[in-house]
Amino acid sequence: MKRLIMMVIMFVVCSVITIAGYSAQNPGMVWAATIASAILGSVISWVFESIDSHGYGFKLWWHHIKYWKKDVRLSFSYLFRIQIEGKYLLIRGKKLKNRFQPVGGVYKFYDEAKPTLEKMCYHPDTTMDNTNDTDDLRIFIRGRFLLSYMTWFSSMQNREYDPTREFCEELVETGLLPENLFRKIKYRKISVHNVGVQYSNIMDCDEMVYADIFELKLTDSQVAAIKEAVFQNPDMLCLATAEDIRKMRYDSIECNIGNNAIWLLGG
Repeated sequence: MKRLIMMVIMFVVCSVITIAGYSAQNPGMVWAATIASAILGSVISWVFESIDSHGYGFKLWWHHIKYWKKDVRLSFSYLFRIQIEGKYLLIRGKKLKNRFQPVGGVYKFYDEAKPTLEKMCYHPDTTMDNTNDTDDLRIFIRGRFLLSYMTWFSSMQNREYDPTREFCEELVETGLLPENLFRKIKYRKISVHNVGVQYSNIMDCDEMVYADIFELKLTDSQVAAIKEAVFQNPDMLCLATAEDIRKMRYDSIECNIGNNAIWLLGG
């Protein structure tokens, strides 16, 4: 904040010198105006770069100001796009057991991150009966720390960043997929879902929902194993089409696909 204030002061001073210098006849003032103009350009570039931090343009900066004194709920997760013959693998949810959703879960933070998060006035979100998961990145912070939080999250320091934990917990440790074929998986990050801060009617609060989308790179043996797992466990796994996901309906049952599945399609 101090750096920003200094930049604003420098911007004002350089603007005044530039305007005064170019309107004066004094060569010294014109020279000063030229130097001030160059500095002004650097200041403008720095301000734009700061506002455009993390690639979200003015939106994140505006939300940083708009929610300055408010608590904002954050839910930062990762999801797997597992595509088989044009369809998408979904698994029955743990909490919403009547819905299929993408494989994945909420990122976790390590104990070393607590001092950093505490400076952001954080507290865990336990509204979904996750009282034992207080290391989830499903938390509340004060809005004025949104930029600081995104800087910390993007640094990947003292937090989970490998998405294999939830994959193993949901598919391998449950016995749905054979460990010998899925002990090691290959994946790549293909997109990010983040629409900024919005009001959630369900959670009754302002929230920022973020998800990294990873695509699983499958071998022929892994494809065959997944197809067999879906066939053997239709109550736990399904292969949904893009149309199923858009309509949130699989096997003609209304609203049995979670609303986060659309993120796999880039929606």
